[in-house]
Amino acid sequence: MQRLLQQIDVENTWLAGGNSDDDLGIDRLELDATLGFPIFNNPNTPLLVTPGFAFNWLSGPGGTKADLPPVLYDAYLDFAWFPELSDWFSVDLGFRTGVWSDFHEVNSHSVRFLGRAVGVMKFNPKFDFRLGVWYLDRNDVRLLPVVGALWRPSPDWDIYAVFPNPKIRRRFYNLGSSQWWWYVAGEYGGGRWTIRRKNGAGDNIDINDLRLNLGFEWETQSQLRGHAEVGYVWDRKILYTKNPPASFGLTDTVMVRVGFDF
Repeated sequence: MQRLLQQIDVENTWLAGGNSDDDLGIDRLELDATLGFPIFNNPNTPLLVTPGFAFNWLSGPGGTKADLPPVLYDAYLDFAWFPELSDWFSVDLGFRTGVWSDFHEVNSHSVRFLGRAVGVMKFNPKFDFRLGVWYLDRNDVRLLPVVGALWRPSPDWDIYAVFPNPKIRRRFYNLGSSQWWWYVAGEYGGGRWTIRRKNGAGDNIDINDLRLNLGFEWETQSQLRGHAEVGYVWDRKILYTKNPPASFGLTDTVMVRVGFDF
């Protein structure tokens, strides 16, 4: 029988802020639950449906130039499907839509449509190649290529060398039925939201950055998993579409993230 409730996720991401005019702190709390629905009576490749919600509490920048609200919200519905078309070829398909806003300015730009389509060519149980596209629906970068390979040279190593979010991890400890891994990962962070400026005008902004993370994760046979990581965040900027300034640069910062899923 296919389980309806596949997974529940809780994750908190904290980016350190400061008191200067180009410091921005972000405290993000995200919650979601994944449901599985069989397609074509095949329980091995269910359609995964994930409703989710996130709070993004902002602190800074100092001064008045950035003009950001105290909280941004994500409310979304995500769909994912991983059909296996043959023994050597499968597809990773995803689509997400919802509302990204401060909930004071909600318009057609608040609704985003994100997606991915990635082909997976399996050469052997230890190596597969991936090629596709990732649609972000942001103001600055709308589309990114997905290209790279997943290599498992041994049961203790996973090398996910795939742009734009690579990850290399190694198992370093077993405790009973649990496994502990350390990892290094890259990430294209940020998002897009509609906001209301202090003068009452609406705007549509990106907050973009690049992240390099070092962390560890653990998993058990009961499907309880968790992770904790620290990261360095750089190339940070806020992009505005309607009101000046058109671009607002931010200082580099550090990130701490903790999450659980079960």
